[in-house]
Amino acid sequence: MRSVELFAGAGGLAMGMWRAGFNHAAVVEWDHDSCETFRFNQRNHAHDVEQWPLHESDAREFDYRAISGEVVVVSGGPPCQPFSLGGKHRGYMDERDMFPEAVRAVRELRPKAFIFENVKGLLRQTFTTYFEYIQLQLSHPDLTRGRGETWEHHRARLERHHT
Repeated sequence: MRSVELFAGAGGLAMGMWRAGFNHAAVVEWDHDSCETFRFNQRNHAHDVEQWPLHESDAREFDYRAISGEVVVVSGGPPCQPFSLGGKHRGYMDERDMFPEAVRAVRELRPKAFIFENVKGLLRQTFTTYFEYIQLQLSHPDLTRGRGETWEHHRARLERHHT
């Protein structure tokens, strides 16, 4: 079974997926220090990570067409800072909000399942509408956001389709 890992960090979730029997078709992480941790582990043959195809790149620029064959699971941990209790609470207005990229991965790869983890702050009332929007997009990946369409209008269109 093949998987794609986004926002991999130092690889904790990727390791869990590998131990569960998944082979990574791609491991995507933009942070150089995190990628250096991967490379160190690859050079030292730690836990078979040398087989993992690491892509040090911004998820917004990653081309999923380069992945051939079926991907069963897309997993990852989009940056938590936009939703963290300790942050500025900017949510979707924060340029670090990578949930649109997580949704794009699911839309383009069409896995059988996806796993995205994040902080509890994402479930706060402040972000309820946006969290519902993320869920609706993942439920209806074919209904993409139109050019110039705000996420609020896209959400309304998704809700009409969902009911």
